[in-house]
Amino acid sequence: MTLQTQPAIEPRELADEERAAKLRELLESEPLPMIQKSIDAFRRDLPELLQTHPGRWIAYHGDERVGVGKTETELYQRCFARGLTRDDFIVGFTEPGAFDPDEEIEVTCWDV
Repeated sequence: MTLQTQPAIEPRELADEERAAKLRELLESEPLPMIQKSIDAFRRDLPELLQTHPGRWIAYHGDERVGVGKTETELYQRCFARGLTRDDFIVGFTEPGAFDPDEEIEVTCWDV
């Protein structure tokens, strides 16, 4: 009797493959409804924001402008302090073309 074995898969390799699969799924999926609503509000307000808050970070939770700040971190902290999760808000920088539908969006997620 011959016992055939599968090549060993190192745990680190498996973790990397799982992370890559999750990242592909994330990139191919549609934005969550609250995120999309927040992006739409940011885009809608961008012309005004460019006049009133150029070069600043802005946080949106749906249609609500949560705040304006000098740093992205400041606004993340403010949103988390309100009990919001990463799925509830966006933080964007006021610059021409921000959140343009053709813009490449950098995905930063510590859970992938």
